[in-house]
Amino acid sequence: MKKFLSMIMVVIMFVMLIGCSGTNEESQLSTKEKAEDFEYMYEVIKEGYPFLEVNKRLNNEDWLANKDKYLEKIKNTTNDDEFVNVMTEIVMELNNGHTHIINDRDTYNFVKSVYSQANWYDFLDNEEVINRYKSTDSTEKSTKSPIIKKNVTVKDVIEGKIGYMHLPQMYMVSEGITKEDIEKDMKIIDDYINTLENHQALIIDIRGNTGGSDTYWTNIVSKVTPKYIERKGYLAFKTESDIMRNYVNKKGIELKPIENLPKEVLNNAPKEVLTKFSEFHESILGIKSNKTSKFKGNIYLLVDKSVYSSSESFSIFCKDTGFATLIGETTGGDGGGIDPVLFNLKNSGIIVRMSSDMYLTEKGICNEEFKTTPDYEVEGASRTEKFEDDKCIQKVLKLENIN
Repeated sequence: MKKFLSMIMVVIMFVMLIGCSGTNEESQLSTKEKAEDFEYMYEVIKEGYPFLEVNKRLNNEDWLANKDKYLEKIKNTTNDDEFVNVMTEIVMELNNGHTHIINDRDTYNFVKSVYSQANWYDFLDNEEVINRYKSTDSTEKSTKSPIIKKNVTVKDVIEGKIGYMHLPQMYMVSEGITKEDIEKDMKIIDDYINTLENHQALIIDIRGNTGGSDTYWTNIVSKVTPKYIERKGYLAFKTESDIMRNYVNKKGIELKPIENLPKEVLNNAPKEVLTKFSEFHESILGIKSNKTSKFKGNIYLLVDKSVYSSSESFSIFCKDTGFATLIGETTGGDGGGIDPVLFNLKNSGIIVRMSSDMYLTEKGICNEEFKTTPDYEVEGASRTEKFEDDKCIQKVLKLENIN
């Protein structure tokens, strides 16, 4: 009897193991499903991504030509984790900080907290999306960490003469950053600006600032500028892509045919703008003065290669309008445009984030390709703890004739 019961227990355990094994296999994507997701992503990027030709010129990377190689890598993955990692590596070869796979739970939560504030996407709470990120932890391949709040710094470099503020990030309301956090920063900055009436110059330091929201820096400009100031540029779109067409429609962006770009812009823009892009938006950013500041001195913006996205937009604004003199090194690029677009992959639930437009300056220069060059280039432009050791700040003092 005992032997019989033991045999029954063995059979039950065997059935349970078979069932568990089958469930595990079923929870993993099939090779066909992985290939379908890759093919869909490839087509979206082919039709809508703005920097394929820029990537060829800057990095000698013909991303579209690598399709067969990429597909082979996808088919060789043995589980979902490998699939996500390979997809991450494939998209990284586009070499754009706004374009990446959302590949871990923390980044998903951050992106969801930002993008849910606008009703642009109906898939952020889809079951397959939630399930994907419920079981996906941060790894060394995680592509974008949530913003961590750092304190703004305001103090004089030379007491009563040269003011200084360091902006570590262009904060926006998101997971970990509240409206109150931003209001606190603005209060600190506003109070400091009110002390600058007799100062000779103000240094705004955005070295290491990788972006966030344009609203952060436009608020600061409005506190300092004595008059209305305006920057003009152009956003070129590939709206033949359904993803991009739906996105610009939801954002209510007014578009014109690409051939209607001013002649100077077309002459200076990358050659593919006229042949591979379909429409453009004339982008005018105007900032009014709140007329509370009595500061009348010179303004300097310190920049480095980390400056990107909305902090890059600030650099473009300062360079094009003359609001500030740029000092440091050439920036990181991809500023001036609108938010990156999101799209999801049906089988895996993975979300892809993609740069949505090519920003062209008023003269037609592609920001992602040529970035923003400082008015005064400084070798060794990194920010230091002590002002006397900081080469960019010492350059400002030299320009202000302060020894």
